[in-house]
Formats: sequence, structure tokens, C-alpha cells
Amino acid sequence: MTRLLRRVLAPPRLNADPRTHVLLLDVDGVLVTPPEWFGVRLRRESPTLTRQFFETAFHSASTGQSDLKEHLPDFIAALGRDQTPDEFLHEWLDSENHPNRALLTAVRELRAQGWHSYLATNQEAHRTKHLLEVVGLGDVVDGHFASCMVGHRKPSPEYYAEVTRRMGDDAAHLVFWDDNRDNVQAAREAGWQAFRYTSVRHFRRVMAVG
Repeated sequence: MTRLLRRVLAPPRLNADPRTHVLLLDVDGVLVTPPEWFGVRLRRESPTLTRQFFETAFHSASTGQSDLKEHLPDFIAALGRDQTPDEFLHEWLDSENHPNRALLTAVRELRAQGWHSYLATNQEAHRTKHLLEVVGLGDVVDGHFASCMVGHRKPSPEYYAEVTRRMGDDAAHLVFWDDNRDNVQAAREAGWQAFRYTSVRHFRRVMAVG
């Protein structure tokens, strides 16, 4: 009875062909899972300043309208920190350098089966480069659709429309994983096959890995 119940409750396996479908992966909370986000640390230091920073300066940088480093001197000074922009950014990026190695292994197995994979993430340019070159995500993807390059952030419909346009493919051929419910729902509304990431085990089950 228990075994039967497990089969009934198990998520269905994806019916997709790596020759025609493409894997799109969120980063934060999916491919990267640090014990604490740098933004959370900053909010403990200064809740109001941090909220304003992420709603204005960071939003601008993460949609490609500005360079994050242009905004850092004023923000660092307002926080009362004695750091250069490079030192502050290094602390930020280094603190979040925690790749989800078990998931990366699963992605590598999919790529060995013929899958092409891309990052689909809200990021500014400096962290995007760090994720690809230092964290090592560049080793498991063919490219990226960071919001700073797309010009829009998830879950705006414009983000998904632009990524679909750039892929030049049927939206239904885009297989997307994100831990954010709103992002997943927006992707589904755009015609993507979207799944909410909860665990490596669930990912492997749906993607038929192993």
C-alpha cells in the first residue's frame, strides 16, 4: 500500500526530447544555495537603506540600465562601512559562492544526454560574471539569460517573451526550473513548461535523470 501511494504521489516525468527542448535554470535558491543571502545580512544592518537600494539602484543594474559599481560608493557610505566598492562587492559575491553541487551533477548528466542548458536569472552584470567564471556555472550551461542582458526581470511577461524570442523556439520547448512560485506561474502563462524547484530528488524525478 505504501509503495502504491508513493507511485501515485510521485511527480510525473517530463516528456521532452533534448534534441528539441532546452533547459532553463534559475540561480538563487536553485543552482546556488548559500546559508544566508547577503541582502539578508544587509537588512539586519540597515533595513530601510537596504530596501531602498534594492528597489532602486539594484533594480536599475539588474535590468542593464546602469553599472552596480556606480551606485556602491553612496550606499557604502550611507551604511557607515569603511570599504571600497570592490571590497564590498567581493564580500557580497564570496559570501554567496555556495553552488548546489548535487544539482549541478544532475545537470551534467542531462547534458551528457544531449540537453542544452541556460541560466534564466535576475542578476546584475558583475555577479553574472562571477557566477559563470568563479562559482563555475559556466561549466554546466551553454549561455545565460540574466535580466541585466535581457532588459527585464522575472516575473514580468516581457522577460519570458524576450527570452523566447532570443531562443527562436516554440515556448513549449523551454523547460524552466525556479524556486519562486510567481516566476514559475509567469513562465507557464508564457507557454513554457515550468516547474517549481524544491529538491534535487524532485528535479531528477521529473527530468528522468538516473
